[in-house]
Amino acid sequence: MTELSPARRVALDILLDLEESGAYARDGLDASPELRELSRRDAGLATRLVLGVVATYGCLDELIDTYCEKPGRMNARIREALRIAAFEIVYLGTEPRAAVSQGVELVRTRAKSAAGFANAVLRRIVADRGVYLATEDVPAGSERDTVSAARSAGLPAWLAGEVIASLGFERARLLFGCELEPAPVAVHLNPHDATAEDVLAGLRAGASDVAELPGCIAPVASSELMRTDLLKRSAVAVCDLNAQVVATAATMPGDCLEVGAGRGTKSFVMAAQATRCGMRRSAVAVELSKKKNRLNRRRLERAGLIDCVCFVTGDGCDLDRALSETDRRAGGRRLFDSVLVDAPCTGTGTMRRHPEIPWRLLPEDIDRDMPGLQLALLTGAARRVRPGGQLIYATCSVLQQENVAVVDAFLNSEVGRGFALAPVSQAPIFERPEFADAAAYVRSQETNRGLFQTVRARQLRWSFLRPVCPSQNRLAIARASYCSAQRSECLLREACGASFQLLGT
Repeated sequence: MTELSPARRVALDILLDLEESGAYARDGLDASPELRELSRRDAGLATRLVLGVVATYGCLDELIDTYCEKPGRMNARIREALRIAAFEIVYLGTEPRAAVSQGVELVRTRAKSAAGFANAVLRRIVADRGVYLATEDVPAGSERDTVSAARSAGLPAWLAGEVIASLGFERARLLFGCELEPAPVAVHLNPHDATAEDVLAGLRAGASDVAELPGCIAPVASSELMRTDLLKRSAVAVCDLNAQVVATAATMPGDCLEVGAGRGTKSFVMAAQATRCGMRRSAVAVELSKKKNRLNRRRLERAGLIDCVCFVTGDGCDLDRALSETDRRAGGRRLFDSVLVDAPCTGTGTMRRHPEIPWRLLPEDIDRDMPGLQLALLTGAARRVRPGGQLIYATCSVLQQENVAVVDAFLNSEVGRGFALAPVSQAPIFERPEFADAAAYVRSQETNRGLFQTVRARQLRWSFLRPVCPSQNRLAIARASYCSAQRSECLLREACGASFQLLGT
């Protein structure tokens, strides 16, 4: 009998807990005491299995159910064990015999009588893996191309179709090609902490190939970061590079408003950047969740960055009510020099980090709910921009419905007619001497279609920033995704257009 690896046993326990609780995968991983007891190698495998199964479970179930007479009656524990083995076979590239034998043992721990059934199903998956990924079961045509792209990335076919429609097939293919790879991690330094950078020097995951923003460290080994106290003492904040670009561009002297503070990451970056360059600013961060606001306030207090930031609990779609106390203290309707709308979105540009997204989304979320909410937030925020100020609209979606379509609708509205497009590199902070290198970096990657950012070839990142502004105001839309793989510079240039610049090797 094959000995079951501890990594797979722990992965199964975590996945069963997630299915019962409905929690997010990364929260489940963080809360697992079993995971912390594993060796680093086993912990890494268990983490990869949990995130991978969550990201692809719809495709895995489609394949598993093909070989079951009554799939609807399958025990949930057996199904979860089969998902782990199927993920290894189809997406992880585990040696087939090892994947099958470990999968059978995993099923045996939950139902001894199902071991033979599991062996038969998994052997069929090994035999038919190529047929499934090549979509030989789908009629030839454009639909087959979409289904093939979806299956290769473990996505629902309808969502793959939306991404292709928004990005074009070649750029979408780059995104799909790295969908199941671990995402690179970036952090932003607290300028008040004198030791954090030295600690991080030993946590670098490799040399960076991007001109980093002041305060930005990337890439960082996340597993090593979690073993330090840097996050606990607010010495750093985990913040994606593109998010740091957006937050930095939104930082300017005077009064600043952030609509949709979320977990406060951009609040941290903006306060840190203002402190770093000696900028005098007063910021108001609006967030609907009282709990998030409380946690955000505590983090900035620990970081020593709270002096210039006031957290307000309220609905970004009704800023007059949310800012009523602020307006009262100001003696009238308060206007701001910089307004950042960090809009709720489908998160399709962050699926590598949040594997639940693809299978929790519904078509109506994109076609009906999100764009209307985003436009309402943007319109309300625009009314709070002081003449001479800037307005930045940011999403982490790659879909046109949430980016270009929303901005176009805004620009054609009564409120939006006073705004016009402008390059993000013209953000006032990039004119400061201490940000000269960052400005050069942004300009070097900026085109009339947006801003392209890259890291090392196997962690290639693509992002898009499209600014909008009145002759004296600015609005930026940001959409982000991750593209990587071992591809030639020629292919990358062909896929991303002549404006694409490959940095590093």
